[in-house]
Amino acid sequence: MPVRSLLKFLPLLVPVLCVVLVADAKTLLLDDSDNNSHLCLYVGDTLTIKLTSNPTTGYSWAKPQAFRHLKLITSRSERGSSDRVGSPGFQVFSFKATEPGESALDLNYLRPFEKNTPPAKMFHLSVKIETRPTTKAENSATP
Repeated sequence: MPVRSLLKFLPLLVPVLCVVLVADAKTLLLDDSDNNSHLCLYVGDTLTIKLTSNPTTGYSWAKPQAFRHLKLITSRSERGSSDRVGSPGFQVFSFKATEPGESALDLNYLRPFEKNTPPAKMFHLSVKIETRPTTKAENSATP
């Protein structure tokens, strides 16, 4: 097949290759039941943690500090299933795995205005981040 004939298919192949390369990153969603878990991620993966919260009681999950190998992307609140005043909702934290290594991720549920008081709840994860292995197709694509 002449090169000119192959070139006309190039615009069709580029988006497909981009989707394949981007699709490698995964998102892992955790909740309260995943407390004290150990998990493995690959660099580029996203970790989202959705924890029950009720700010009307004065409690909230403290915004996490900097962690090695993980970068906080977003921290937001979500309403629960009820619109009633005082009903619980959620706090959602999303992290990006930035580099290989091991980290502990600890979140504390507390009243920020109560100094020297232990948290009412804690959420702990042990996280191992690895470099994503290359596939045979990726290895053969390099000249």
